[in-house]
Amino acid sequence: MKILVPLFTLLIPAAADTLRTATVTAAVNEVQVYPGSGSPRSATIGERVTTPSSVQTGRKSRTELTFNDDTITRLGQNSVFSFREAGRNVELKQGSVLLQVPKNAGGATIRTATVTAAITGTTVMFEYSPGKWIKLLTLEGTQKLSINGSKTSVSVPAGKMIIMHPDAKVIPEPVTIDIANLIATSPLAGRGTFGPLPPSARELIQQTIQEQLLAKRQGDLLPTNYIISGPGNRTSRAITNARQNIPKLNPEFNPNNP
Repeated sequence: MKILVPLFTLLIPAAADTLRTATVTAAVNEVQVYPGSGSPRSATIGERVTTPSSVQTGRKSRTELTFNDDTITRLGQNSVFSFREAGRNVELKQGSVLLQVPKNAGGATIRTATVTAAITGTTVMFEYSPGKWIKLLTLEGTQKLSINGSKTSVSVPAGKMIIMHPDAKVIPEPVTIDIANLIATSPLAGRGTFGPLPPSARELIQQTIQEQLLAKRQGDLLPTNYIISGPGNRTSRAITNARQNIPKLNPEFNPNNP
């Protein structure tokens, strides 16, 4: 029997060509572009950002980049994100990101200092707090998470999330999260700061929501009052023992909430 963890947080994109150029399609408050050479500058709507570049958001700040293959990248507050010439690799140095990769775009990876997520046509969220936690979830599609230097990986299908310490030697099993609650409250996945996700992605996310609702009605998916905080070291035990109604989301799991 499965259980439903009412969380959120954190993902990740791709295509056959490299991610060389992106257009800034949204910028809220303090958003800085760091080119490969030269001084940083404030991001402006419509400007083109090319490799090698980094983008950084400040407190209560967010931005959206649309790449040349229609991959969408949304950054939450206090995030540092970079993309370089070396193939379809992007890096999250800290903060939170949503990536939506078109189905025909191929594959890509998102890296942190300790783990790497491999993405196909998928909508994912990822949060990285150096020395504290990594949170990765899949809204639609499938991604695989591996520890850097390891040949093994763990699949994270739609509706699932992994939370772990950045220096962990073993990746824990994914837990099921409440996707409907996430979409209703997340600044990155919802319709507040940004426009809606592409229709194809919204349709697949809605399928995941309907599957979770059906599983709850049939008793195969049990809601819990457990809200994970920090690195989630006690996740498995707390989930096993929880059998109560879903509460409101902890603001910590809306990583981009001011």
